[in-house]
Amino acid sequence: MKRRTIDELALGAYRDVERIIAERPGDGPAEREIPIRTALATWIAHAVDREARNDRRRVGRSGR
Repeated sequence: MKRRTIDELALGAYRDVERIIAERPGDGPAEREIPIRTALATWIAHAVDREARNDRRRVGRSGR
């Protein structure tokens, strides 16, 4: 995965976590844990799907 792609995914995940924290100012870490984990899992799944799609394209171009 390209460095730029990793940076974009990390920035998106960071923004989602910041949004969750901002939307729930009265909640403590325990109350925010599940929404934050869900947001991070979504970004990880997005990265895995993207990398799998790119791998299929690379294999297709190599003629295998």
